[in-house]
Amino acid sequence: MHSTEVTGQHNSMIAGANSGYPTLGMFIDGEFVESSSAAPREVINPADETVLGLLPSATPHLLQKALHSAERAFGSSRRFLPENRKEVLARAADILAEREASISLRIVLEQGKPLVQARAEVGRVVELFRYYAQLALELCDADLGNNRQAIRRSSKPVPVGVVAAFTAWNFPLVLPGRKLAMAIAAGCPVILKAAEETPSAAIELARALQEGGLPNGYLNLVFGNPAEISRQLIASPVVRKISLTGSIPVGKSLARLAAEGMKPASMELGGHSAALVFADADIDAAASELALAKFANAGQVCTAPSRLLVEMPAYDMFVDAFLSKVKSLRIGNGLDPDTDIGPLAHSRRIDATVGVVEDAIGGGAQIITGGNRVNGPGYFFEPTVLCEAPPDSLIMRNEYFAPLAPLNGFNNEMQAVSMANALPYGLAAYVYTQSPERVERLTENLEAGGVFVNTTATVTEFTPFCGVKESGYGYEGGRRGLDTFVHYRLVNTR
Repeated sequence: MHSTEVTGQHNSMIAGANSGYPTLGMFIDGEFVESSSAAPREVINPADETVLGLLPSATPHLLQKALHSAERAFGSSRRFLPENRKEVLARAADILAEREASISLRIVLEQGKPLVQARAEVGRVVELFRYYAQLALELCDADLGNNRQAIRRSSKPVPVGVVAAFTAWNFPLVLPGRKLAMAIAAGCPVILKAAEETPSAAIELARALQEGGLPNGYLNLVFGNPAEISRQLIASPVVRKISLTGSIPVGKSLARLAAEGMKPASMELGGHSAALVFADADIDAAASELALAKFANAGQVCTAPSRLLVEMPAYDMFVDAFLSKVKSLRIGNGLDPDTDIGPLAHSRRIDATVGVVEDAIGGGAQIITGGNRVNGPGYFFEPTVLCEAPPDSLIMRNEYFAPLAPLNGFNNEMQAVSMANALPYGLAAYVYTQSPERVERLTENLEAGGVFVNTTATVTEFTPFCGVKESGYGYEGGRRGLDTFVHYRLVNTR
């Protein structure tokens, strides 16, 4: 199928999907709030540009109400014991699993990704909740032993306090779900500012947790003006910790606000991940895996391989194999089972993508497939492969959330590492080689939060992950992620 066609536009399932869209609202002090005095925001289906619903926005008064609610909840936190937290998370996981079909459908409507990817996202959150339900029980006092003065020393885990959490739209269930699971397992109330483009997933999380028995105040969910909300929440003495998944500019802004109050922050920010393919690699396997990873979620994944660097003896072979795989990918509505690549999430991404492509061409890059917006409704852009974009081009310097893949060559390992480490970001890196010695060197020398060798599998619920350089700080996932929501109080007893 030619890439400028869009699959499934007349599918009956797609045509009727919008009719099942829910009424949207915030969740404050144990109640859903479906209106406010602030102007509501339209939620748009990126596949056809129709309005799905109206989302209420938080006023300063509602934000203050959320802060009071979270403060009261934290004041009674001694009654929300680890075994209670486990039960809530486990029950909520079961509820989410039962509602997988409806939740994944709404993710597709709001965000555009193929239904199979949305279903996988729901499954990941179910496992996240179950994993942290068990970890909640591991938060117990640790005996540090006695000394000659007969002083017993122990470490007592206590929740850090109320958390202000901010999440992006590209994984509308996983990103808030992971933060909520860690915070609740630790006993921390959360005020969550989820993405306005994709609100229904966060609303379903609130509903599942409420029905699972979460005490009032332990989750307040708000939407609205991001800058105004972040300023009010972070400035409040009620909030004790900040957790963000978002862009580097937003991360720097929130980090400055957090620093004013000396508040700890976890920043999961953007990247521009290099994939290094050496001539001794399985070239066909590398090309296929990297193409699927690059174009998953229409290229809107922060850990995606976004700079493909190939050793020159294998360059032409890799380009041919990569191009063959890319041309087999089908663009379409995410509800169509034949779709591999859905739309970009909103119109801003289309404009940004066009600008990145034009800049690369102006610098001498050659497009070997794609390069254009798809005609018709929806925010669709062709999967695009470019060769030899210059190092100072936008596509090689800045993170882009788009179905674009720049390919460049390198001559030796030292040059490859230099190219990979040239940017101020360090989220992920990929290596394809059959040399154990090279793997040992590269996992030591690549400046990235994670290095993935002969695979594009990245994080799971039990793997702690953290970027380096401007890609952030503070772990997400695993026991280390949970520990960022816990203060270990030293207790000395004679």
